[in-house]
Amino acid sequence: MKKAALKKKKILIPFLITAILLSAGGIYCIRNLHFPDYTSVVFSESARELDNPYIGWYQIYTYSLSEAGAFDPAQIPEQTSGPGLVMLQFNLCNYAHSSIGRAGLEQLNGILDAWHSTGKQLIVRFLYDWDGQALEKEPESLSLILEHMSQTAEILNLHSDCVYVLQGIFVGAWGEMHSSNYMDEENTLTLIRHLASVTDPDIFLAVRTPEQWRAITGSQDPLSRENAFDGSLAARLSLFNDGMLGSDTDLGTYKEPETASSPSAPGKRPRQEELLFQESLCRFVPNGGEVVISNPYNDFLPAIEDLARTHVSYLNSAYDEAVLSKWREDIFPGEGLFQGMNGYDYISRHLGYRYVLRSSDFSLAAPWDKEGELSIVLENIGFSNSYKPFDVFLTLKNTVSGQEFTVPVDTDTRLWDAGTRFQLDIPLEISMFTADPWEIFLSISDPASGLPVYLANEGAESESRCFTGTLTFQEFPQWDFFISALIGKAQNASVRFSLQQ
Repeated sequence: MKKAALKKKKILIPFLITAILLSAGGIYCIRNLHFPDYTSVVFSESARELDNPYIGWYQIYTYSLSEAGAFDPAQIPEQTSGPGLVMLQFNLCNYAHSSIGRAGLEQLNGILDAWHSTGKQLIVRFLYDWDGQALEKEPESLSLILEHMSQTAEILNLHSDCVYVLQGIFVGAWGEMHSSNYMDEENTLTLIRHLASVTDPDIFLAVRTPEQWRAITGSQDPLSRENAFDGSLAARLSLFNDGMLGSDTDLGTYKEPETASSPSAPGKRPRQEELLFQESLCRFVPNGGEVVISNPYNDFLPAIEDLARTHVSYLNSAYDEAVLSKWREDIFPGEGLFQGMNGYDYISRHLGYRYVLRSSDFSLAAPWDKEGELSIVLENIGFSNSYKPFDVFLTLKNTVSGQEFTVPVDTDTRLWDAGTRFQLDIPLEISMFTADPWEIFLSISDPASGLPVYLANEGAESESRCFTGTLTFQEFPQWDFFISALIGKAQNASVRFSLQQ
C-alpha cells in the first residue's frame, strides 16, 4: 500500500505543479488581453469661414524704398494681425542707377520685422514700376538687377518663416513680367536662376504664366507627385495670374485663338489645355492673383469651376470690385451646407485647403495585440492643397486624472489632395492606456508660424484641436469570478492529495 501511495504521490506532484503553472500562465495571459470600447463623436460639418494660414483674400501694402525713408511700425493697421495673407510691394525705382544703400535695406528689414510680428504670411513683390512704364524705369544694366536681388535676398532670408511667395523677377510693368527690356528667354533664365540661388529654398517663387514655367524649367509636363517638394527650382516655382478670368485668354496668359492675321504666340497653349496643365501643376505649388474685368468667364458658376480646377488658394481682396460685387449678388445653387450662400462667401470658404473630419474608429486585430489603430477619415473640400507641411498629432486625455500626452501622426499634409477623402491610420501602443476612459483629440498646426489649422467641423472652427471620441479598455468579463474559481480548484486538488496520504 505504501509503495502504491508513494507512486501515486510521485505522479500527482508533477501534475499539480503543472496545473498551477498553467493556471498562473493563464492568469498572466488573461490579464494582458484588451477589449477596447471606442465611442466616436458624430461629426457635423461647419460652413463658417476659417482663419487658417497661407490661404484666402490678401490686401496690398506698397512701399517705396529710399535712403531718405524711415519706417514707423505704427503704420501697420492693428486689424491686420492674425493668420492670413498680405502682399507687400517694394518699389526700387530710387535705385535704378545704384546699389541699394544701407538705409534702404534697413527700411526693408524694419517693414518685414513689423509684418512678421502680426502673424501674417507674406506675398512679396519687388518692382521698379507702378505706372506701366517699366521700359523707362528699370535699370539699364542686368547686373544691377542681379545685385538688387542679392541684396534684398539677404533680408528676405531672415524672415523665411513668414515670407511665403516671392512673385516675379523684379522686372516688367507692375512687376508682372511683361513690357520689359529683360523678358527675352536668356535674361529671364538668368534672373530666375539667380533669384533661386540667393533666396531661402523654403520660399516659393512665382512666374506670371504657365508658358514661362515651362520655359524656365525646360519641361513641357507639370510636376508629378514623385518630384514635388524635392528642392529643385521646378518644385519651388509657382504661378500668379493677375489677369485671372479676365477673358478667354486671361488677358494674354493663354494662347489667342488662331486667325490668319493673328498667329498664336509660341509656347502658349489654348485655355482648356492651360487649365489642364495647372490642374496637375498646382496640386504642388501655389496659384493665386486677382480677378479682372467683369465678363462671362468670371460669372459665379464658371468662376468656381475654374478656380477649383486650377487650385487657386489666394486672391486680391480689392480688385476687381466689379467682379467681386457680382459674386456677392449671386447665390450658390447646389445642395448641402452651402446652399443659398452668396458667391463671394462661398469662394471665401473654398480658397485654399479646407479640411473636414468625417469619421473615426479604433480597431484591435486580436485581444492580445500590443498595438491598436485609430483610423480617421478627413476630406479636403477646398480648391487646393496646402503647400506647406503641417504638424499633425493626437492628444490623449485621461478623463479621471486629467493626464495628457501627445502622439505625432506620420503624414504629409501637402499630399492631402483637394476634392478627395483620405484616411489616417494611427498606431497606438496599448501600454499607454489605463482602464480609465481616454478622450482623443486631433490637432493640426503650422510649425513655421506656430498657428493652428482649424477644421471645418462644428465646435472646431476656432479651437486648436478637434474631439474625435472616447476610448476605454474593458476588463476581462467576470474576471473576479474566474480568478476565484481557478484558485478554488487548485486548493481542492491540494486537499484531496493530502487526504489520500
